[in-house]
Amino acid sequence: MKKRSELFFRVLLIPLDYVMIISGFILAYIIRNEQAKPLAYLISGRSFLRIIVPLAVVWLIVYAISGLYDIKATRSRLSEFSRIITASALGVMVLIILDFYSLNPFFPSKSIPVYGFVFAVLFVSIARNLLYYIQQYMYRFNIGVHNTIILGRGSSRIKFQKNLRAETVLYRVVENLAISDNFEISKIDKIHKKYSIDDIFVLEDGMSKDSINKLIGFCRSNQIQLNVVPTTEDMYDATMQMIRIKDIPVLEVISTPLEGWGRIIKRILDLIIVTISFVVVVPIMAIIAILIKLTDPGKVFYLHSRLTRSGKKINIIKFRTMKQDFCTGGKYSNKSDIEILKQFGDPSLIEEFKKTQKLKKDPRVSAIGRFLRKTSLDELPQLFNVFVGNLSLVGPRPIVQDELERYGDKSGLFLHIKPGLTGLWQVSGRNDVSYDNRVKLDIYYIENWSIGLDMAILLRTIPVVFKRTGY
Repeated sequence: MKKRSELFFRVLLIPLDYVMIISGFILAYIIRNEQAKPLAYLISGRSFLRIIVPLAVVWLIVYAISGLYDIKATRSRLSEFSRIITASALGVMVLIILDFYSLNPFFPSKSIPVYGFVFAVLFVSIARNLLYYIQQYMYRFNIGVHNTIILGRGSSRIKFQKNLRAETVLYRVVENLAISDNFEISKIDKIHKKYSIDDIFVLEDGMSKDSINKLIGFCRSNQIQLNVVPTTEDMYDATMQMIRIKDIPVLEVISTPLEGWGRIIKRILDLIIVTISFVVVVPIMAIIAILIKLTDPGKVFYLHSRLTRSGKKINIIKFRTMKQDFCTGGKYSNKSDIEILKQFGDPSLIEEFKKTQKLKKDPRVSAIGRFLRKTSLDELPQLFNVFVGNLSLVGPRPIVQDELERYGDKSGLFLHIKPGLTGLWQVSGRNDVSYDNRVKLDIYYIENWSIGLDMAILLRTIPVVFKRTGY
């Protein structure tokens, strides 16, 4: 997994490149203005700046398309420099074409785009190299370094470690383990607890299917990037892609598209949408809180422990919908849901709850609570969970520890991302969807995430809430 420092440096490239591109064209303008040759068009420095500042965004788009902001990029400096030249050449061509079709000229002279291209390439390359050396210097203090385990047999794992060390200082190998026929995940778990592992490299084509699946599940649930060097033939149901760490080919196990830029964009969208919604939501929440106090005196909010990313426990905030006497949890009652349901003397209620973890007609729910659940207004306080980063607006269902077993081998995948306030199963029938199908929908969402899918789910959530389809 990319560490925060790596994501920071990668994001920093965008404003850095932008400033360098603009600086290159400013210098090109100054040098051309100092020459004795007359200019084709009289454009003041201030006017030129107004033109080039928005036009530089075009270069950033070209850079992005060329892969210069790829989160997973581990290319050599020479390879990156060649990409900068190619992308900059394409960028300047786009500017020349736009200038040709524009009613007002962009450049005082035809030579400025050429000078701008040269200086921009030079400035961007220098700035990126300085940033690269700063990052490399920080590795000496173990900032951004990936604690790594190598798994393999015989001399291949020793040779791979030497090659890895020769190619990059990004990976700090804390253990190089020989795999035996009775290999146990508990060994990896102990090392992870000691060093907080970031990456595991597997060089083994003799691991059993069961061992591979356990390793994949462990890595997913602990936010560890599992990489397979091409000596392993099968990774069964895992999705993989080939990457290169400079000259070393590696197969990378992909848990979800929600990594790198996807994760950053999703978080930004969450914050924007939630912040805007607070203007409308906070007054509504105040009214609901008063109604709960008046109709069923007791606590207004109900906190329930749920699992989030990496198996961490968080408190989900909801409006209390059950009668105060029937609430469970340490702050309300030491009784479990099953123990409270036994009070109603109806075995079918217990059987239904064990099967789906929900009841279609729950006798514990208060009158105001039934309305809140039907309209999903009981979940409004979870916007605060989204705001602080415990939840996302869209994601798999927040579940308790006992439910994790229902996900089987995919439990590690579920723990790979944050749960959501709404999700695919909520807009696909809610209580009309069986528990097993809910699990399948959650897994599908995680493995096929995209911004478009999130937007579609959010838009579909609105009519579902207004139709009041089950709860």
